[in-house]
Amino acid sequence: MTVAVLFGGRSVEHEVSVISAHQVMDALEVAGFSLLPIFISKSGAWFAGRGLYNLKLYSTPGFDPGQLRDSHRVSLSPDTSTRQLVLHPNGAKGFFYNPPLLWADIFFPVLHGTHGEDGRMQSLFELADVPYVGAGVEASATGMDKIRQKEIYRAAGLPVLDCLWTGRQDWNANPSAFVKAVEARFPYPVIVKPSSLGSSIAVSRCLNSNELLQNTNLAMQFDDRVMVEPALVNFKEINCSIIGPPYQASVCEMPSVDGDLLTFDAKYKTGSKAGSKSPIAGMSKSGMASLNRIIPAPISPELTAYVQQLATRAFQSLGCQGIARIDFLLAEDGHTVFVNEINTMPGSLSFYLWEASGLGFDQLVTRLVENGMERFHQKISTQFSLDVNLLAPAKSS
Repeated sequence: MTVAVLFGGRSVEHEVSVISAHQVMDALEVAGFSLLPIFISKSGAWFAGRGLYNLKLYSTPGFDPGQLRDSHRVSLSPDTSTRQLVLHPNGAKGFFYNPPLLWADIFFPVLHGTHGEDGRMQSLFELADVPYVGAGVEASATGMDKIRQKEIYRAAGLPVLDCLWTGRQDWNANPSAFVKAVEARFPYPVIVKPSSLGSSIAVSRCLNSNELLQNTNLAMQFDDRVMVEPALVNFKEINCSIIGPPYQASVCEMPSVDGDLLTFDAKYKTGSKAGSKSPIAGMSKSGMASLNRIIPAPISPELTAYVQQLATRAFQSLGCQGIARIDFLLAEDGHTVFVNEINTMPGSLSFYLWEASGLGFDQLVTRLVENGMERFHQKISTQFSLDVNLLAPAKSS
């Protein structure tokens, strides 16, 4: 079976995706799958070819995937009768260029953030009628929307922190009104978050109105909606991964937070070369696995079981499939837990949690491919049209 692994993309998490995808491709090879790497540039151009499976390429200054011998500029057509990647008109490499027929049995989007993890890529897969790995359109879109997530979790009876949010238009019109609303609702400190970003990008802890104003402006540069929630003091973070259906919860972990926030650098640059100018060279190839963490989390068996139950319910409440990591906040009292957010395509696929649960990385990716194929078989058994022509002339009686 050939698996097309998509990575990169039009997202602030572009480099994180490149690293995660190479980890996934390593695991897929061990599991015995054939690979078709598909790299998506920051401008949205697609390139396919075996030569793209080389992490060192992406730290090369001025790297141009179109110049690789085994790399072809392509696109995926939403026409369901097209069963090959379409060669881009500007992708030919000379008069005698004869590109191969590139295709895969299933598509594996290892894309983080916007234009990949938020339902847009999944919509293309649905239109093209191809099997794919991971959450579907609705779950992916909701999984990227922290504001909507909270509403669904609250309706499902899951514990969440309160929040206030504002859109870019309202913020630009009257930022002080939102600041006053936040201050009337929550004491400082508070946390500012873009609604639809991951990897802790533009997430800030604010101690006063000036910081709230500045950091909301920063977050608005990356998203058109921003949320604010109360900041817990002396909290711990607990994470748990879910795969399914059938649903299975991993062991829990406790990331080591240096300060009040788990930052982008802490997640991805631990152990990397300091001072590197390349966003890839400056990040550890182990990705999220490089983060200092305690596995399993040093919490009681009862609390572990409770977090795993909440994680499964959160996964189900959004209608997720494939894999996700659900992040929790453990309050200072040591037993109050809040669902923080879900990641429907977590960095490094949280393989370190599954290895600690007895499921190797190669077994994990195999389960995910099998899950994607099973969902596709369920889909094709569904009828989407009626054999009737309402435009035909009506018969006279």
